[in-house]
Amino acid sequence: MTAPDSPSVPVDKKNLQLQDIAPSDLEDVARFIHRVSGSSMSAARAIERLRWIVLENPAREPGDSLGWLLRAPSGEVVGCMCCAPQRFRSDQKIFKLAMSNSFYVEERYRGSGATIFLRYLHLGRSVPLFVSSANATVGEMWQKLGGYSIGNSDHEMFGVVRWSPLLAESVFRKTSSAGLARVIGATTSRLLRARSGLLAETAKGSSTVLGTPEEAARICAEFHNEKITNSREAPFFKWRYFSPVVPSARLFAFRLGQVEERTFMVGVQVQNRGYNQQIRTLQVLDIWGEPDAKAVLAIAGSLLQEYRDEIDAIVFRCLDRPCQEALAAHGFKRRAFAAPIAWCIDKGGMLPDKPWYLVPADGDMFL
Repeated sequence: MTAPDSPSVPVDKKNLQLQDIAPSDLEDVARFIHRVSGSSMSAARAIERLRWIVLENPAREPGDSLGWLLRAPSGEVVGCMCCAPQRFRSDQKIFKLAMSNSFYVEERYRGSGATIFLRYLHLGRSVPLFVSSANATVGEMWQKLGGYSIGNSDHEMFGVVRWSPLLAESVFRKTSSAGLARVIGATTSRLLRARSGLLAETAKGSSTVLGTPEEAARICAEFHNEKITNSREAPFFKWRYFSPVVPSARLFAFRLGQVEERTFMVGVQVQNRGYNQQIRTLQVLDIWGEPDAKAVLAIAGSLLQEYRDEIDAIVFRCLDRPCQEALAAHGFKRRAFAAPIAWCIDKGGMLPDKPWYLVPADGDMFL
């Protein structure tokens, strides 16, 4: 967020204009998000990314809201919330939910964002609402408004492949010195030549890169589950994993052991983290087939073997307790969030009374 203005500078909150976001507004909205979020991506990349999320989304239908913005009398965008649909299912029944995305208000206009959120809540009369990237403050707000946290979104399992970029990050967080962090990182990269013993002696399996969305959809169709989960169909896979906006995303078919009892669909994406984007991280976006602890270990080992020379860390989210414990026993660290990051508001009771099988590809955890 931007820093608050000086108290001596008057701010006109009464004349802010609340507007529905139109496609023609997306460039202004993306530039505003890019500015206040402190993102390291270029403005052009931010515009491309926002258009992909809200306009190219295959779940979007004519008439679906793109979100809302606040404009100052000067015409400048000073607040926004984007809205993107996603299809979920419970067994064979499909539901469309409206995702809150990129909710920002300039510090000097803080408080005016309530008008945006009220518009979003109004959508809840016709569709369930959800968010998958909430911080603790936003999560508390959702809870007060009758929302519930979606299971297992309160942590991530972090496996270190190479330590030097992580040590550089630790130094920067403690000292705020980028120069010292670079020196430590360079020094430790020479000293810590040995790779970590992550996932040693785990179960084995075989993985094959999937070349088309249709291949992934066919694998997913072989496994049915009554839990509320992503509707894994070819248009979604094409959008989420085969777009030039996400060139590092890939899908795999994974088969466990010698006897191929089940084929799992695995989705991943390489992203950089850290103060200088120096931590190359493999984010595990989806595992369909609802794996047990043994299968998760085997999948993790297979991904590590596939990406060993390209990454510094591997990250899982939304895992149940047995899978968390299995990874922790093989070198992963559990990083607890301040609060769950995924929430749902379903005032109309439109979703079935079923547990969720949420994965990071649902919503915008790693978008």
